[in-house]
Amino acid sequence: MEEYGFFPHQEERRLLAEWKKEKDRTRREEIENELIHLYVRFGEYFKMSSNPDPKQAKMYLQKALKRRPNHPVANYRLAHIYYNEGRYAEAAYHFHQALSGSMEASLNDTQEMLSHMFLVNCGIFLASNALKQIEKMETRPYDETVDRYRRAIFLHRIEDFHRALYRIITPESDEIVTEETYFSEQEQLSPHEVMLGISEQDGFVVCYASEFIKLEYQSFYLLATILHSERPITGEDVRKTLFQTFFGRDVTDAAIRKMFERLRARIPFWDDIIETTRIGNKAARRRKQGVSYRIFCRASDMFPWE
Repeated sequence: MEEYGFFPHQEERRLLAEWKKEKDRTRREEIENELIHLYVRFGEYFKMSSNPDPKQAKMYLQKALKRRPNHPVANYRLAHIYYNEGRYAEAAYHFHQALSGSMEASLNDTQEMLSHMFLVNCGIFLASNALKQIEKMETRPYDETVDRYRRAIFLHRIEDFHRALYRIITPESDEIVTEETYFSEQEQLSPHEVMLGISEQDGFVVCYASEFIKLEYQSFYLLATILHSERPITGEDVRKTLFQTFFGRDVTDAAIRKMFERLRARIPFWDDIIETTRIGNKAARRRKQGVSYRIFCRASDMFPWE
């Protein structure tokens, strides 16, 4: 905390002592405002510094909210911490509180927009978890009350929930999109754009220059990883990122070389979209300059780089 010239607990003690001794009501409110400002300031510091400490950040932000529960920025910062911890109910509560805060200390436009966006995500995660619990409990006996309220549920199964969400990944973005956008963008590929798709109907496919090729899932994820990467991918990268981390198993160097050979033979336009280079004495593959890609999938699909 050298950049401030003092430690937060020292300044906190000073303000608390002054607040307790002060008899004038107006001055006490001013001191309390300073104290709240200090709590929020150090909550932000511990959250966003080069060496973040979420535990300390939460402590200071909670102290601010104990004195002013509707403080927008304190709620906003605390909501982000809970969101990153996967505590979506708490995050949703504090994002909502941040948006409902006092006018004299409201969020800026960016913070307000992000709060709404993260509230959507919190709702999605909470709904998904609730649907999973409903499915687990389906075999239990229940009375007619459940049937009556079941009709009020918008989605009944987790599969329906996932089907309602589509995702498009490009070198520049990763977006959840509407069904209409999802299918319309598949008709708008540029001549130098590779399309990769995952669907229940077609499985794993790659398309380039109007030529569609079906792939088995390992080959699909290998190609997606090469296209997505900003740097050349070596066999060792494939082993660690794709097999050990994503597929959860190991593989030999010889097997990886065979996989590249089969993929190149399977995709007639391989040399148009992928180039081979070297990193030291190792061969590496990367997306050719001028080639782009779009991946079309469900929002629930995961990839090796995530």
